[in-house]
Amino acid sequence: MRMLVILSLAACNNLEAGVSLPAKDTGDTGEGGGGDTDTHDTVDTDDDQDDDGFSAADGDCDDSEPKVSPAREEDDDDGLDNDCDGRVDEDFKGVDVAYVTSGGEGHIYQIDHIGRLEADVQTGDCIPIFLDAAPDGGWYVNDNLAAVSHVATDGTCTQLADFSEADWPPYAVTVTPDGTLYVVLADRLSTVASDGTVTDLASWDPETEFYPIGLASDPLTGTVGLFDYFGGFATYSPASGFAYVVKPDFSNPALYGVISGAHGDDGGWYVPATSAAGVGIFRLEGTEWVLQDEWSDEDWSPFMMAVDADDPDRPEFYVSATAGAYQVIWRVIHGSNAAEHLWVSDGSDFGYFYGVVSRFY
Repeated sequence: MRMLVILSLAACNNLEAGVSLPAKDTGDTGEGGGGDTDTHDTVDTDDDQDDDGFSAADGDCDDSEPKVSPAREEDDDDGLDNDCDGRVDEDFKGVDVAYVTSGGEGHIYQIDHIGRLEADVQTGDCIPIFLDAAPDGGWYVNDNLAAVSHVATDGTCTQLADFSEADWPPYAVTVTPDGTLYVVLADRLSTVASDGTVTDLASWDPETEFYPIGLASDPLTGTVGLFDYFGGFATYSPASGFAYVVKPDFSNPALYGVISGAHGDDGGWYVPATSAAGVGIFRLEGTEWVLQDEWSDEDWSPFMMAVDADDPDRPEFYVSATAGAYQVIWRVIHGSNAAEHLWVSDGSDFGYFYGVVSRFY
């Protein structure tokens, strides 16, 4: 019998300004500093060409420039990839979230980092479910689980590829640093070119092998991560092809309810999910999903997630959720033992929040 995952949100009852999380020992002494911390090393070694404490083998992406290393914080005005995350001069500005009204109208809300609604991009009958930022400042979206489309900053929606006749539905989209647009269907991973050409890269049996819904990419390497609903995980790159990291166990899943994931600047892959250990955010460590921050599912349930990991030791997770007539973006700062809503609607419409993506300038 064909399995179909329905993208629906469980109502939650607690919309207080914060939700207390169980205490976690993060090992953070609180002595870290911000700003442009000098990590220059006075010891000269053959491998570390710029004496900043990191060689190319250690992840230094420009070993001729001491202001560039994995330990640096990003300077958003010097034209360098200071923190070696694959982005230059990036500054986290907030999140973009897909919103569908009770009347079936599409929107993309732009919410800044302190919780202000900066823009409401109305997409009309183009229904964004999953989304990722496009290189031109707009978005690529999964349009109503039937197509992949491009949405311009003024809301103009242009369909690129129609999947309405496919055997299985399309789900998440992601864009890699070279501008390649990927889409995951229940049974395959494909690319979509600007002219609408679809190229299949890998396939599987979603009833017995793998049922991915979430998709994300590493902004440094371009590696694509595929997140299975039951806790499976696989990667794809043009050089290495498709490879399972965690094979899902459909009969006894380690996680379930995984419909999105994200890549952090610490090199980790993260998902919001449910397990026997609780409801929360999990990080892939080796071949195991390890709970990072948890909460009671009586408070609220996660749906889709974005991450801002400017500080790799304290990433911030932004999770979309819907509770009755309220649409919410929750912020969880790892190790803070608290969740707070970045933004909550006024309760005037019984619509839904879906995909969410971090916005950098």
